[in-house]
This record gives sequence, structure tokens and C-alpha cells, in this order.
Amino acid sequence: MRLESNFVQKQQQKQSLKLNMTQQLSQSIAMLQFATADLMAFLEDKALENPLIEVIPGSDIGADFSYSSRKSSGSSDDTDWLDQIADNKLTLADALKEQLQLMNVTQTHKIIVLYLIESLSDNGYLQIDLNDVAAALLMDDSSVLEGLEILQSMEPAGVGARDARECILLQIERSPDAPYIAYDVIQKFFTEFAEKKWKKIATEMDVTLQDIQEVSDYIQTLNPKPGSEFESERVQYVVPDLILLQNDNELVVTLAKQFLPQVRFQSAYYETMRATEEKDVAQFLREKAGEFDWIKKGIEQRESTLQRVGEAIVQHQKAYFLDNSAHLQPLTLKEVAEELDVHESTVSRAVNGKYMETSTGVYELRRFFASGLQKKSSENEDLGDISSTTIKKLVQEFVAAENKLKPLSDQKIVDMLAEKEIQVSRRAIAKYRLELNIPSSSKRKRF
Repeated sequence: MRLESNFVQKQQQKQSLKLNMTQQLSQSIAMLQFATADLMAFLEDKALENPLIEVIPGSDIGADFSYSSRKSSGSSDDTDWLDQIADNKLTLADALKEQLQLMNVTQTHKIIVLYLIESLSDNGYLQIDLNDVAAALLMDDSSVLEGLEILQSMEPAGVGARDARECILLQIERSPDAPYIAYDVIQKFFTEFAEKKWKKIATEMDVTLQDIQEVSDYIQTLNPKPGSEFESERVQYVVPDLILLQNDNELVVTLAKQFLPQVRFQSAYYETMRATEEKDVAQFLREKAGEFDWIKKGIEQRESTLQRVGEAIVQHQKAYFLDNSAHLQPLTLKEVAEELDVHESTVSRAVNGKYMETSTGVYELRRFFASGLQKKSSENEDLGDISSTTIKKLVQEFVAAENKLKPLSDQKIVDMLAEKEIQVSRRAIAKYRLELNIPSSSKRKRF
């Protein structure tokens, strides 16, 4: 019986240890996958459960940790503290409410307009049906419509529109520079105009294609998202995990530790509780101290993996970082994984949602992985890989230089790439064009 009891106890301990290791492993993997904000939230949750863990948040992204400030060696006395004060721009709702206060409108209309303002999207479009507004405020439809007209008379022009067509019409109404047929074209032929069926419009309106082209050029000057010039309610900041510093031709990758959360052991609490010499307290402290240890190791492992992946990326894309006019080289997750002797999924977790600050901006690590296409000579000799990023850049260059009266078709772009010994299908070009937000040749044509 005693032997059986010992066996059962050992089995339970073994299973408990195995379960604990599995949980620690899964949470270590999760910590690598977390973006900085998610990691902070995870650590704060752990701190609520474990009194031995103190979370030290990273520095405020608004502080002066810019690339240029780190690169410069000037005295801190030269800091322009006015630049450190936040620029609190108005939100769209704030701007409209200020205008409303200066308008001579009835109290009823003011209530309606305020309700409509709160129903606007960040782009300035009305996101609620007027019948629902009337029902919610217990007001008649005509009063609500009058309230909408008041809102649509405000700045910026186009605010309060219920769709893109109405937004453009509201701007045309107020513009002295609008071509004389612009309002009628958009009001009567909005879909045909967007689909560039201009010959049909010109025939029905008895105008020339040049007149329609003039309307198109004018429409390009309007803002289809009138609320976009204002601050949204919540500004999202990208926090870099890595920083790339350049000294001549030397590139150095460092962890952006000032932004990353850390943990500290609450030694004073630990010593105070241990002094009680109670058996249950001692067991509790052992468990929580062990949890602190593996969380700290998880953070260190996360930072080490990010550092190594960042260095591998910079090594492969060194030419690009030294000269941004250069193309990204083909690079896959598998290549980096094999180089670092880790699983491909580890590299994937390390690059998703993680950012590196460079001299030209802050970019997600995944951006520096470019798929490759085979490049062959006319003799079908393999000349190596060329990245899809390079193909896209060439497509952009071709389109920018094309004759707008006879824009390049996808097949023509395929032929032009073939002249550069780059073999790619027409379907691939169509896909890249869509990813670059380049319209089809028929929609790029000018008259």
C-alpha cells in the first residue's frame, strides 16, 4: 500500500510538472507573438495574480526618443520644450459643435444637429437613417431634414453626406471653380462617370469628351473624406521594438528597451512574507517566485529572438538600408529560420506586429520579407531571383511614364518586363496593380 501510495504521488508530481512546463512553454510562445501593448497587458494581468511581480512600463512614445535625437549628441539644454507639448487638434465633432454655437438656429434644430454630429463617421459621413433620428428624438421628419441641411452647410464642405455622390455634390455646390456641367454629371451619371463611360455621358449631355475630362480633373481636387483632416478620437502610435542605427556603412540593430515593458522582483514583499515561517505561505512564495523567474526568462527570450531576427533581416537587406532607392532582396521566413536554427513559426511570430525604427521611418519587420520571382535570359539561363517588391516598383515607374492618352495594358507591362528579362504572367501584373491601387488602363485613360 505504501509503495502504491508513493507511486501515485510520484505520478501526480510528474503530471503536475509536465503540465506546468507545457503552460510555461505556451505562454513563452504567446509572449513572443505579443505586440508591445499586448505584452504590457499580459504582464499587468500576471502582476494582479502574483504580488512578487512589479511591471515597469516602457517610456511614453510621445517622449523625445526620435531617431534624429538619438543620433545627435547635442546637450539636453538645447531641447526645445515647446516641441514636447502635445498638439491637441480638434476632432471633427469639436469643430462642428463650435460652428453650431455661432449659428442662429432654434433650440430644436440645435438638438437635432448635435445628435447628427454624434452619428458621423471619422470621414464625416452620416451613419444613421433620418427616420431613426426622428423616432429617437420624437420629432417630425421635416425638422430632422432641416437639421441635416444645417449640418451640411458647415465646414468642411461635404460633411454630413450620406454617400460619396452626395459628398461630391455638396462640395460642387459651394465651389466657384466647378465646371458648369459638373453638378449635372455627378447627379445624373455618377456610376457611369466612376466607371469612365464618358462617351455615353458626352452623347447624352451633348458635350465633348474634353468637357468630361475637365470635370474629372476638377473632381480630383475635392476631398471624398471631408472629416479626414481632423484628429480622430483616439490616436494610435506604432511603438518600435528595434532601432536601426547607421554609422557610415555600418548598421547596428539594438532593442528599443526604453519602449518595452520589464518586470522587477518585489524582494521587500518576499522577505516580509517569508519571515512568517508559515508552511502555506512558503509554498505560495515558491510558486510565485518560480512564476516570476519563467516570465523574466520569457521576456529575455523574446528580446533575444527579436534581436537575432532583426540582425538577420538587416544583414540580408543591407543594400536597401544603406540606399533606399535600392530594391529589397528576396527573403523568406524559412531562410531566416534555418539561419537562426529555429522553427519557421518562431520567425513568423517575431515579425508579426513588431516594428523597427530606421532613418526613414518605422516599419513592420514583415515588410522586409519579399517573395522572389525567377529572372531568366533569352537563352533561358537562370539569372537568380527578383523580388515582387521590385516588380511592383517597375510597374509604378511604367505607369507614371505612360502616355495617358494610350495607357499601358497589363499585357503591355508583361512585355516590357520581358524586355528586362523578367518573366511574369498578366494575372500577376493585374494582382500587383490592384495592390498598388492603380486603376485599369481603361480607367487611367485621358481624352
